[in-house]
Amino acid sequence: MALQEAGQEIELRYTREQGHATQLAREAVTAGVSRLVVCGGDGTVSEVLPALAGSPTALGLLPFGTANDLARALAIPRKIATAVQILLDGRIDRIDLGVAGDRLFATVAAFGFDAEISDHMTNGQVPFSGTVGYLYGALRHTIRYRPPRVRLRGDFGEIDQEVLQVSTANTRSYGGGMQIAPAADPGDGLFDVIVIDRVSRRTIFSVLPKVFYGQHIAHPAVRVERTARLEIHTDEPRVVHADGEYLGQTPLTLQTQPGALQIVRPPD
Repeated sequence: MALQEAGQEIELRYTREQGHATQLAREAVTAGVSRLVVCGGDGTVSEVLPALAGSPTALGLLPFGTANDLARALAIPRKIATAVQILLDGRIDRIDLGVAGDRLFATVAAFGFDAEISDHMTNGQVPFSGTVGYLYGALRHTIRYRPPRVRLRGDFGEIDQEVLQVSTANTRSYGGGMQIAPAADPGDGLFDVIVIDRVSRRTIFSVLPKVFYGQHIAHPAVRVERTARLEIHTDEPRVVHADGEYLGQTPLTLQTQPGALQIVRPPD
C-alpha cells in the first residue's frame, strides 16, 4: 500500500454493514488515532461524522464512492496517487457540519423534488446510481411530482410558498458534481439555501441541466439565501435527504456547527 511505502503505520479495517463505520470511527477516536482515512463516498463519510465531530481525530479522504461531493469541495481527486499524496503532505483544516436533531451531514440537505428522487434511489426504485440515476429518476418523477407548500424561517426572515425544491448547502455540489450552490463555503459558518419556486414541467427540464454548471442561479425562479439555521415546515411530512442518505422528515430544523470537523485537505 502506498501509505505504508511512505513509512506510515496503518491499520486497515473493513465495514461489514450499514452503521459499522460509526463503530470503527469511535474505536479510532478512543484509541487516540490522529487521522482516520475513509475510502468511500459521502455516505461512508456521513457514518463517521458522529464519532469525529468535535474530536482531535482528523478525517482523510480516498474518494472512491458513488458521489464524493465532500472530496470535490476540498479539491481531493479520485486519482489514487494524488489523493495519497494529499494524505501525506496536506494540511489539517476545520470545516463546518450541518446538524438536524442528532444527525450530522457534511454536504447538502435536500428537500422537495431532489430529495424524493434520492429517496427512490436509496429504496432501489431507480435502476442506476450516481448522476445517471438522478437524471433517470428526475425524468420519471417529473410526471407525478406535486410541489409542496413550505414555510422556511432563517436569518433571512420567512418564506411561505409552493416550491420545486429547497437545497441547504454546506458545500457546492451533490449527486456527484451537480453544482446546486456554486458559492457555498464549508468554512464560513453559514448554509447557502437554494430555493426553486414551483415551475412548469417544461421549466424543470430547462433548469435541471444548468445545475451541473451552477448556471441555474441566474434563473428568475431561483433565489439564494444564507443562514446559520433553517426551519422547514410543511402541511404534511416530506422526506429530507443529506449526503445521499435519509436525514429525516419535515418539520425539521437544520443548523450549522462551525468548525466541527478536522479534515486533511490539499496544501495551500
